[in-house]
Amino acid sequence: MILTAAVVTLLGSQHAAAGATPREPAYPDRWVYVMTNLQVDAQADRLIELMNEAQAAGYTGVVLADYKLNILDRVIERYRINAGRVRREADRLGLEIIPCVFPIGYSSGLLAHDPNLAEGLPAEALFEAKGDRLIHRPDPATAFRNGGLEEVENDRFRGFGFQDDPGAATVADREVVHGGRVSCRMRDSHITSTSGNSRLIQQVAVQPGRCYRFRAWIKTENLARPDGFRLAAITTDGRPLTFYEGGPQPTADWHPVQVVFNSLDANEVLLYVGLWGGSPGTLWIDDIALEEVALLNVLRRDGCPLSITTADGADSFQESIDVEPVIDPDLGVIPYAGEFDESHDPPHVRLRPGSRIREGQTIRIRWYHPILIHGNQVACCLSEPRVYELLEDQAQRVRDLFHPRRYFMSHDELRVANWCRACTARHLTPGQLLADNARRCVEILHRVDPGAEVLVWSDMFDPHHNAVARYYLVNGSLTGSWEGLPSRVVIVNWNGQNKTPSLRFFAERGHRQVIAGYYDCGDLSGFREWDTAARGIPGIRGFMYTTWRSDYQWLDEYGAALIGSAGQQP
Repeated sequence: MILTAAVVTLLGSQHAAAGATPREPAYPDRWVYVMTNLQVDAQADRLIELMNEAQAAGYTGVVLADYKLNILDRVIERYRINAGRVRREADRLGLEIIPCVFPIGYSSGLLAHDPNLAEGLPAEALFEAKGDRLIHRPDPATAFRNGGLEEVENDRFRGFGFQDDPGAATVADREVVHGGRVSCRMRDSHITSTSGNSRLIQQVAVQPGRCYRFRAWIKTENLARPDGFRLAAITTDGRPLTFYEGGPQPTADWHPVQVVFNSLDANEVLLYVGLWGGSPGTLWIDDIALEEVALLNVLRRDGCPLSITTADGADSFQESIDVEPVIDPDLGVIPYAGEFDESHDPPHVRLRPGSRIREGQTIRIRWYHPILIHGNQVACCLSEPRVYELLEDQAQRVRDLFHPRRYFMSHDELRVANWCRACTARHLTPGQLLADNARRCVEILHRVDPGAEVLVWSDMFDPHHNAVARYYLVNGSLTGSWEGLPSRVVIVNWNGQNKTPSLRFFAERGHRQVIAGYYDCGDLSGFREWDTAARGIPGIRGFMYTTWRSDYQWLDEYGAALIGSAGQQP
């Protein structure tokens, strides 16, 4: 339904008796979070339609999350036209547009401009000089046992230290196979597995500081929860090295899946393949493999130096003199997307005429590479000067497009940090690096648009959330990151697991806050919990209807609740 202005007014008074003085809305800032792409006419049309629905339901602003805003070298005319249409409609409706900028943790815009600005993990590999090339020689050759699953006894696959419920959750299938004569079938794991999981697990020796690709072939049939499928590499002390989130289709023929990881300082890793969480339907797995890869998505910038030496490091060699420059031509090749592909072949290393490298000589190359988190998320470096030049350029372009009163910094879920030379040479903790980054980003926005208000997601600055000692592939502790936020920065708080302590933490530091609620929960329970947690805490200015699934069916109900709530007023 669409709420009329009269209904909104009535809700604002909480159905007060006739003659009573209506009080101000409980949450003065009432926003809707919208992910869109204004380069597409249909999406701009849908945004305008949604803005009208939001205004009628009592909202005051739209938070615009559009990754095209982060493409820095140009804004095409179609985008400019649609942005103008959206801005004019917002002005007509009296709605504020709050654009998202600075996607530090998910840096598609920055990396579309230059993929080498990704944060890189150090790796090394050995090569043998042969003819006019250096040929990668795994050291030692990886030894994943029984990857073809041909060695099996009573549904138990040899070589795997653990498998869930052999003969029930994990079964040897001799009829449906990808290669050889046997595959592993996982059917109706919600019934057949005692733990709810269906997995094969093998412990494998690795070399520290190497890059590996873990892969398998899978087939699905009516799999109800395909997002439960995982490829995982975990150190023996429990540190995850992979964060795979590439769920297959519920029904699909045999196709390859893979994930790339860096072994860091590990000598052994546990490799998992299978289903987490019970699911009706069937998954087949076959031809599991592990391989060491070298120079895949090699990063080339000052903060990610590449060195070429003898195996013992006693002598060094130079690009353009001893070898051709080492460049991965497939690094971030999707135009204006900043995407990284891990399935392509690494580049060849060719010797130059007159090279000092001798036939048969063993050569060590040290390099840096990005890590993909949850399929396509890649963080940018926090220290490279070029990053800040591009951020300032982005801020200027967004200002010229929308002339906003507020900017929303997209510092959230920064999952890889403090590995490249540019960062480690500063001898700061990740928390200090992020604090410095946040401080500089706020300064950029105030320099580009003096007087504008700055907002930021809460999670990376919250000791009750992600600003902790061990977070994903962050090299060190993120504690103290909050020191980089001036108190005038507004926190958009989404810590639903620790609502009250998180809200109190930022309030005590003098920040005003907007609560990011809803999260596709399908009812008003999220609002009620946040509204209760906010009572008695000063500076709670607003609430943002936040959906990742573009699900706006509860827009009216939330709008009414935000106006008529009995929650604490600022």
